[in-house]
Amino acid sequence: MEKPDVRLGIVVAGLVLMIGCRIIVWWPGVIVGAALILGVLVMEGARRLRR
Repeated sequence: MEKPDVRLGIVVAGLVLMIGCRIIVWWPGVIVGAALILGVLVMEGARRLRR
């Protein structure tokens, strides 16, 4: 199983990517950052539903 700090690191990386790419107006980077965050949230939600 993954540790919570790994998921938190992925979310932080996604946020940094989204904000950085938004500043330089590079939309593919914003989309990738959002996808990272959504992926972690969906995995966490699915894990909680299984319990």
